[in-house]
Formats: sequence, structure tokens, C-alpha cells
Amino acid sequence: MKRWIGLLVLFLGGIVIGIFVFPRKTEKPLERASTCPPSSWQAYQSLIQTARQEKDSLFRVSSTSPIPPEKRKGFKGLRYFPLDSAWHLRGRYEPLVGALAPVIGKLHIDLPVLENCQKPAALLVYGSREGHSYVAFWDSTALQGLTYEGGRYVPVEVQGESACIDFNRAYFPYCAYNPVYICLPYPPQNRLCIAVKAGERW
Repeated sequence: MKRWIGLLVLFLGGIVIGIFVFPRKTEKPLERASTCPPSSWQAYQSLIQTARQEKDSLFRVSSTSPIPPEKRKGFKGLRYFPLDSAWHLRGRYEPLVGALAPVIGKLHIDLPVLENCQKPAALLVYGSREGHSYVAFWDSTALQGLTYEGGRYVPVEVQGESACIDFNRAYFPYCAYNPVYICLPYPPQNRLCIAVKAGERW
């Protein structure tokens, strides 16, 4: 009996490792425009708009687009909340040496606080194999049906002991569009009770 339990544990462990180490399809971040810090609001708006147009184009024609092939012809572009400079934040970055992958650090930033809503001590930062740093988070816009219930990703630009995070660049993981993709879940520490009305929306 113990032998069968041991084999079952090994089998399930292999499945979990296979999901995270050998996913069916991997997601390549498209949000690469630098906005840390923005030179001016006008230049920032132009940079973000250009990046969004490029992403729409890639989603429409790229062979690696998460949009199912049969829906690409009718794809009219992604939707976003209005740009808001209040969601462009700089904070203290703390690298976590020896942390379990994909966690690479913590970002200490001041977030809005609501009554009976405790803000996180720090947001956990993930790092991808391509060298991109990002935060996987969930916020209450998901409860309102405005964003993906599985959470969103937002790039983090690390500059030494500080880092910029711009929630206007928050985007859905590929699994939000297509179930053939497997996405890393947001850590419980990054579950926000506030509504981050910035970035990509349904």
C-alpha cells in the first residue's frame, strides 16, 4: 500500500513539474516599451499608444498570437482603461537571493488604501527566462467583470535598489485568450482588494 502511495506522489509531482517546466506553449511578453521614468506626459501617451498598436497588430497576424486562428480576422484590438498617471509608481526594490523560481524580489510601493482593506507589505516580483521582471496580481476589477478573473501581469523595470511599475501597462496572460496556454498564477500576497482601473480590460 505504501508503495502505491509513493508511486502516486511521484506521478502527481511529475505532472506539476511538467506543467511549469514544460508548458504546452510559452508566453513571450510584448510589453517592452520603457516608461521609467516618462520624459513627459505627451511623450508617455505616444509611447504607450504605439506599443498597444504594435501588440494589436501582432495579435492579429502573428503565428504565436494567443487569439485562436479562427477569430483573428475579426479581431478589432484590445480594450484598455483610460491612461492615469496616478498608477505610474516608483518604489524600493529588494532582490530575494535564493528564492524559489519564479520569484526574484519584492517591490515596496505605496498603494491606495480603502477602509477595511489592508495593503500588501510588498508585491512579489517574478522573473522570466527571457530576463523580464513582472508582477502577477489580482484586483477587485475582476469581481466587477472588468478584467480577467485569473489576474493580470504588469512589467517592472528594476534600476538598482529602486524600480518602476506602471499599471497602465497591465495586461492579461495568454491563458485569458486561449486555454492551450498555461500561465503562472498570481501569488496570494499580490491579491489587492482595491480596484486597479488601469491597463488592459475586457
